[in-house]
Amino acid sequence: VEQCRLHAPQVKISTVRASSVDLMAEMETGRIDLALGAFDEVSGALYHRRLFQQDYVCMYRQHHPLMKVGMSNRDFLHLEHLIVSTKESPYDKINQSLDKAGIKAQASFTVPHFSAVPYLVSTTDLVVIVPQKLAQSAASPFRLAYCKPPIKLPTLQTNIFWHRRFAQDEGNQWLRTLLVTCFADQ
Repeated sequence: VEQCRLHAPQVKISTVRASSVDLMAEMETGRIDLALGAFDEVSGALYHRRLFQQDYVCMYRQHHPLMKVGMSNRDFLHLEHLIVSTKESPYDKINQSLDKAGIKAQASFTVPHFSAVPYLVSTTDLVVIVPQKLAQSAASPFRLAYCKPPIKLPTLQTNIFWHRRFAQDEGNQWLRTLLVTCFADQ
């Protein structure tokens, strides 16, 4: 937002959840310029560029009485877990991993997306698995901590996607360049 204000104050940006629209049709018509995310299955009509890759981490409130770095799988399993119960790919793979480890069956609390997670975890003894960048940005303002979980989880790769019909569009190119400048791993 700040970079848009600085370099193109007249630009207006609006976002939508990918699951709430026919993403491919909307990108083909130009009603949606770009898609950001970790989509596993995309059309060959879309070009993409990797922005960054990150691990999943276990996030919890600072001074959590039971949480300790390097804890065993068994101890981790017996903590109270908050589950983000999205079925959207690739986050569904995390829930599959949690299910395989026995964590999902133990969990008493679920939320449909990540936006409520810092609020819930900061005021309870719940622990949650989240992307590392979310944990990094929420840690300080919500007085949270995070660590590598004792279970094996896949990494999360976030890409920027655009329709090939708009690959040469100057506005689309500018926005892609801005996003790469702001967010890409160098």
